[in-house]
Amino acid sequence: MTDSDYRRGGAVPSMALADLPDDWAVWHDDGGRLVLVFRPDVFEGEAYDPARLPTLYVSTRAPDVPMRRGGERSDGWHVACTLEPEVRVHELESAHETRAAAVEAAVEAAQRFSRGAVDLDDVYATQPPETYLSRLDELTG
Repeated sequence: MTDSDYRRGGAVPSMALADLPDDWAVWHDDGGRLVLVFRPDVFEGEAYDPARLPTLYVSTRAPDVPMRRGGERSDGWHVACTLEPEVRVHELESAHETRAAAVEAAVEAAQRFSRGAVDLDDVYATQPPETYLSRLDELTG
């Protein structure tokens, strides 16, 4: 399997992942939790802080709920987006009954992010890192 096959969801086939923008990559997909990352090629270098890698998550845990213990029931599938640890992009969060619907929503969120159609100005509770946000704007729409 090539990197491109995996990036497009080759590990667990998904029609929605075929529409994933080219600047997003599948970081992890075990048929349950799915992790998508924005421009890992850029965040691996010196120019951008790797801790600020924009990440979309699909999981059975809501973003504001601590990790569950094994065997606990889930209330569905959730999509969450972070710009860095503890910095969530609430406008891209959603809840779904099925994993397929959550994956589709995550791909739509990635498409919006790539187009620059997400307002990042109010994401930070305190002073936003202006340099980082303006450089992120350069990478999106």
